[in-house]
Amino acid sequence: MSIIDTFLLRYAKEYDFYNELAHQVAMICETIIHRSGIRAIVTYRAKKPESLKDKLMKRNSIKKYQSIEQIYRDIVDLSGVRIAIYFPGDREEIGRLIESEFITKKIKKFPNAEQKQQQDNPFKRRFTGYDAVHYRVKIKEEKLEENNKRFAHAQVEIQIASALMHAWAEVEHDLAYKPQIGKLSEEEFHILDELNGLVLSGEIALERLQKSFKHRIATMEQQFNNHYELAALLREKISGSLPEGCFIGRVDILLRFLQKIGMDNPKEIHMYLNSLDKIKESAGSKTIVDCFADLILNHNPDYYSQYVEAKFESSYNNPYISIQKQMLLSKENAQLSSFIERWILLEKTIKALEQKETMQSRSISDIIRRYLTADEIILDTVKNLEKTRNQIVYSSDIPDNLQLRNAADSINLILNKLAELASDENKAVICEALDKITKQLQPIIIEKS
Repeated sequence: MSIIDTFLLRYAKEYDFYNELAHQVAMICETIIHRSGIRAIVTYRAKKPESLKDKLMKRNSIKKYQSIEQIYRDIVDLSGVRIAIYFPGDREEIGRLIESEFITKKIKKFPNAEQKQQQDNPFKRRFTGYDAVHYRVKIKEEKLEENNKRFAHAQVEIQIASALMHAWAEVEHDLAYKPQIGKLSEEEFHILDELNGLVLSGEIALERLQKSFKHRIATMEQQFNNHYELAALLREKISGSLPEGCFIGRVDILLRFLQKIGMDNPKEIHMYLNSLDKIKESAGSKTIVDCFADLILNHNPDYYSQYVEAKFESSYNNPYISIQKQMLLSKENAQLSSFIERWILLEKTIKALEQKETMQSRSISDIIRRYLTADEIILDTVKNLEKTRNQIVYSSDIPDNLQLRNAADSINLILNKLAELASDENKAVICEALDKITKQLQPIIIEKS
């Protein structure tokens, strides 16, 4: 039995593994693209044994395979995912999402010199041919559930191109490279070249369509129909591209949040949209959505509960969050509810103390630190408290119940410390908050495991 036959026999047994691997990667891709408000169609497949055999026979004439391991190293697309984007202008952003979400082993851009060298078409092209980016990636092991750890070390090829380009490439590949009835004629090659030109023209039209779509959304006054419209508005209001390492973020969560607080139209969020360019430059590790939500929450702390509800409702779209983690965000979680209520009281209290100062550029922790600069223990407590708050607002890594209880208790500690140092007028404000915590909020009970 030849090496190729031995490999194919082994691959047939592993086919389900590679197909499920492709499914896992496709699910992740679809999730991160959808929640960012980018329109695309994600499909996946494992390479069919019959088509793989034809490919191996052709490559073997050049490669001269000596081992099964050599074949595995050579064939990089046993598992494949295809991302067909509506608008070519989104390709770069999707690429950045892919690079941040996966372990990227190699990036291959088309057209390239290798593509031209491999072209066995004896007739000269007028157009550039296949235009796409291929990513060879692996799933980060720490993001996989225990029962899916087996997928961590296998490679997947992700192909990103416009829907038009993918369609043309499929036709060209099947006709020109997998001919069932002999090689194509000169006329047929020229027709494929002509179609390629039409596809490239179509992509220009799609870019214009996207620009027109963004402009229309920016000028409309009615409610957003979906999070794609909100994402288009955010991108329209950001001048130029995003800084390296900065992303739009979970637009699906932001829309749910805006719907809950009755601000789901361009007019209601106009004052926050005007700050997007400043947000973009100072975002750091936070997404645009995180910063946008911060602006709203800093302006009105009462909206924290609605934000957490929106995050919980949208968490089902995240393949990395288990049911157990989802429940930590649930409004039935007493620990979370108690922390949020106390955090709201803390923010309102600080705002009352700082009523003569602008709050737009000052975080709660910065203000607390100014009052309690000499107390290192309290400052560490503030730091941990802020970390818990930011986990709830920004992260999928949800604080556990013990962390939530400790954070809630630390709010009491901070308010008591502020009361000790405050003037008589400010002390009354702080004591009022403490009184509300004592009388109105339910005590936190840690459930026995």
